[in-house]
Amino acid sequence: MTSPASGSPPSERAVLVFSTVLFLIPALALTTRVGITLAELAVLAGSLWYGKRLWRERHALFGPARGMMLAIVAHVVLAILSLILSGMDPRFLENPLRALLMLPLVGLVAIGRPKSDWFWYGLFVGTIGAALLAAYQRFGLHVDRAEGFHMAITFGDTAMAMALMSLAGVARFAGTRLALLPLLAFVAGVVASILSGTRGGWMALVLSFIPLVSHGRHAIGRRVIAFGLAGIFLLAGASLFPELGVRKRFEAIATDMTEYRSGNSNTSIGLRFENWKGGVMIFKEHPLTGIGRANYERGINELVARGVLPPETAGLRHAHNELLNAFATQGIIGGLSMIFLYAAPFAFFTRRLRHDPDCRPVALAGLLLVLSYIDFGLTQVLFVHHIGSAFYIIMTSVLAGLCINSGRLR
Repeated sequence: MTSPASGSPPSERAVLVFSTVLFLIPALALTTRVGITLAELAVLAGSLWYGKRLWRERHALFGPARGMMLAIVAHVVLAILSLILSGMDPRFLENPLRALLMLPLVGLVAIGRPKSDWFWYGLFVGTIGAALLAAYQRFGLHVDRAEGFHMAITFGDTAMAMALMSLAGVARFAGTRLALLPLLAFVAGVVASILSGTRGGWMALVLSFIPLVSHGRHAIGRRVIAFGLAGIFLLAGASLFPELGVRKRFEAIATDMTEYRSGNSNTSIGLRFENWKGGVMIFKEHPLTGIGRANYERGINELVARGVLPPETAGLRHAHNELLNAFATQGIIGGLSMIFLYAAPFAFFTRRLRHDPDCRPVALAGLLLVLSYIDFGLTQVLFVHHIGSAFYIIMTSVLAGLCINSGRLR
């Protein structure tokens, strides 16, 4: 069996092609409507072109990330089984099938050996571009919340994830002429998230201190705390300017909580609380298999008809909480599969941070991405949206492939 170090090196043209794709994936994710779809098509084309080699060298190419591969396979298989058992709906099958197509990506990165700097350049361009797009929509088109080419929540959450990933690139460019670029991209991503008004993503700034302090001091240096605090201060400072809408979003939390305690659940937060209550009840009634991936709305509507939930919750299609949605729709096994989808890349990148100094910036970016999605999943179900699901699968696979290449080169 071919070892990771013995695979034939790619030609210069192949390296250029792979590096270009590596640049375009993050650069186009939020700045175009079709960026993620183009990335998926590129992976599909590469899988067909290198199919025989991917299979022949599968243990060498995928072995270090086998846990991540198993997590994706489990996620897809359980989603398909849920639809077969509880009612087939093509709308709920699309994202799992797209995720399945991304399985070869780790191996493709290992084969193509693209220049990792091109990933950072694409990430910086995409994050800064997202901020410019958000500013144009908010102040040029005068929309209430910037949403890019998707929806406000997925746009804001993805921008925040890209911001934190950019922060992980500080060590790579320290002492170079591009030293300020990661910090500029970090600020840009936070600004894009602020302009989207996506409150759920702002907590990721605080949660990011866990890996930044525990691992980031090696990958970035002691300045990491100052960088993270700068993002929090930026968010706090934005609340001083009414036209940015941050203060209004924060004040709405207190207002909604007061309304909910007084018995009015017809507010943004009130409906989420009732929705979570409904998700728990659905899980209790269907603990083994869940109500079905495509049947959450029907379950909520039945609870409304029984008078358990207020009428305003009728028509909700997911639980607005990633884990609760998985448990309610796919039962215990589905919920554990969702946890595995977080835990496998988390464990992979943590190991690389501890034992592979050469890929620490890349591994830290992966860890921050996973932690961001855990935070986002507290108030949203990103895996029912195309960009939410695809961005996570693609980025974790790309970063894992770059880490594997780092070990190979060493």
